[in-house]
Amino acid sequence: MLWGRAANRCAICRNELVMDASETDDESVVGEACHIVASSQDGPRGDFPLTQEQRDKYANLILLCNVHHKQIDDQYLAFSVERLVTLKRTHEDWVRSQLGFDTAKQRDDEFYAGVIDEWALRIDLDNWINRASPILCNGQPSIDKELLQALEDIRVWLLSRHWPGRYPTIESAFVNFRLVAQDFCMTFKEHAVPRWETSFQTEKFYKIPQWDPDLYRRLGNSFDSHVALVCDLMLELTRSINYVFSSIRDGLIPSYRSEEGVVVIQSGPLMDLSYTTYRVEYRGAERTARPYPGLAQFKIDRESRDVHFGEERAEV
Repeated sequence: MLWGRAANRCAICRNELVMDASETDDESVVGEACHIVASSQDGPRGDFPLTQEQRDKYANLILLCNVHHKQIDDQYLAFSVERLVTLKRTHEDWVRSQLGFDTAKQRDDEFYAGVIDEWALRIDLDNWINRASPILCNGQPSIDKELLQALEDIRVWLLSRHWPGRYPTIESAFVNFRLVAQDFCMTFKEHAVPRWETSFQTEKFYKIPQWDPDLYRRLGNSFDSHVALVCDLMLELTRSINYVFSSIRDGLIPSYRSEEGVVVIQSGPLMDLSYTTYRVEYRGAERTARPYPGLAQFKIDRESRDVHFGEERAEV
């Protein structure tokens, strides 16, 4: 919403903030969504009476180039809240009157921005490493009930959106995420049992009461395969999230998550009690409209991903 209404221009100097890509380099973003009232109370104009939630909303953001962002924060007495609000409003009025403002495109852009914000909030993306990593830890995948329910709910919510069709790459990336989330939830729940009141854990279903070494061995192998698949699906889900990020940056918001970066995930502890952090993404030929091929094919293809825990041979 902010970038669209400001036409990708600084609200003070009105210079364009996205430099076109060259033959050898990607486009360059030289602007930032800046807080009018700082996100923290000890920042520039931070003593203004806004709640923490209000500080990150559109009404408290102004689009500026890097130079003017530094200036308004260094000279915060000269650039009061009232002055910055006026500068923002004046700039957006100028965009509408002078640049042939496309109201239909802006309406669609705001729809996508709203979906993106709601999606990120529902699955708690800012806390992904802490919420999702228990799947990969301790050799017995677990997940808190709230996140599992959120993943099940977000699938239906995304499916029910009235997508405008303006950014098919973004829409395809969300479909990809939704399909991975569906298969992750289904697979995890096959052997999930309650763990305390707040989470589910994969049951050690190889533990049998009778003495049957052959059955115990077969069930143990089945357990190991199931755990590896659940872990690989969580890696794929994390990849699909980063793919949504990439599609948003390429098509709608060039600076999306420029500060937060991609989401990562951890596994462990290892024998030395250390943890491994993974940054997983689709790469090269994997970056198609829908990189996730469905559960059956994923079981075969997963060993070609950047990180994987299990593998399965194709049936002959």
